[in-house]
Amino acid sequence: MYIRERVADAKFVWVKEMISSTELCCFSGAKIYPGKGIRFVRVDSQVFLFSNSKWKRYFHNRLKPSKLTWTAMYRKQHKKAVKKRRRATKKPYSSSIVGVTLEVIQRKRTEKPEVRDAAHEAGLLYV
Repeated sequence: MYIRERVADAKFVWVKEMISSTELCCFSGAKIYPGKGIRFVRVDSQVFLFSNSKWKRYFHNRLKPSKLTWTAMYRKQHKKAVKKRRRATKKPYSSSIVGVTLEVIQRKRTEKPEVRDAAHEAGLLYV
């Protein structure tokens, strides 16, 4: 693309401008640089942009991009090359329960298995 630029002596000079905007292929998801690609306009005036004739042919043959393993849509649906988000681990904490204080819970946790078994046996005798 060219733009006009005024020079100091009131003459016009054509200067080449760099375009960095890219578009995406509607089938493969590939980048299409300016001056490249094929545009297809359907009867309902919907515009499709393809990076090459291979993708255009697949589109007209009604192939689904989600079935072709090398397309961006397939890779997104099947979670390829996507890193899992790290979740922050929750730190365990103790809180009191209704009717039981935190000290009683800590005492129960630290008591020896023999004491616990004796209390269990004593409880069974009363049943």
